[in-house]
Amino acid sequence: MGKKLINNKNFEKAPLFVTDAKLFYETDIVLKDLNGNVVPKDTPNVYVPVDSANGYWQWKTYHESNINAIVKEEKQLIIENVKIKKFASLQEFAQYRGVNNVLSRGFNGLEKAGNAALATQHEFYQRIFSKARELKANISVITKYYNQGKTLNLKVWNNATLGMVEESFSYDLTIGDKIITTLQEMKFKAKTIKERYMIDAITLMANYAPQGKEKIGIEEVISTIKSLDKENITIIESCSMDKVNSIQNELLTQCLKNRKKINQAA
Repeated sequence: MGKKLINNKNFEKAPLFVTDAKLFYETDIVLKDLNGNVVPKDTPNVYVPVDSANGYWQWKTYHESNINAIVKEEKQLIIENVKIKKFASLQEFAQYRGVNNVLSRGFNGLEKAGNAALATQHEFYQRIFSKARELKANISVITKYYNQGKTLNLKVWNNATLGMVEESFSYDLTIGDKIITTLQEMKFKAKTIKERYMIDAITLMANYAPQGKEKIGIEEVISTIKSLDKENITIIESCSMDKVNSIQNELLTQCLKNRKKINQAA
């Protein structure tokens, strides 16, 4: 549809904003063109679109139309009404983009985390964005690993994309890293780590208080995971129904076995 509309006489060629790629080169962010090719650092005359829904589909349309034109040896389209915006930093760029996307298109999860990481320059958003990209996982799941098993509400996320961080904001990057690393070292499948069931079960287990006594706590849950054998892991990964409770029950059984051994040794 875009390729049909772009040449329509009624099509309004609203301004398309770009910014100099130097801003990204300076922070070692890898840029790719619309063909997916990496743009070598410090390549001159490179500009990055300042994202909006309307602008995004226009860039894609111009690009695809001109690729077809080259193949067919036809006249290529000239992109009109392009304006260069200057930003003092990537943080300023991200804050601008966050504000101007509010009434345009919503960011998807990964885009939202990425913009929040740039706009806030906050370690929490930077970590969950990089970890989600590394594991190719859903942002909400990764958020739980680093936010005591809880997701962030929409208001908190939207504020973060604008560069604002909640004042009452508690998180623990060390614990999140430790849980993920432990699961990886115990050879849990990547799929298991990326799904919400594992972190939900871990959180449930950490907050459980056997016989109404003290909560088990996250450190003991991590120790319990480290004591699992291949059979335990197979059982956990083969759960097909009521996964969270099934995983939590397996962990609890192992935890109580470990406690019994410690008491007998004492």
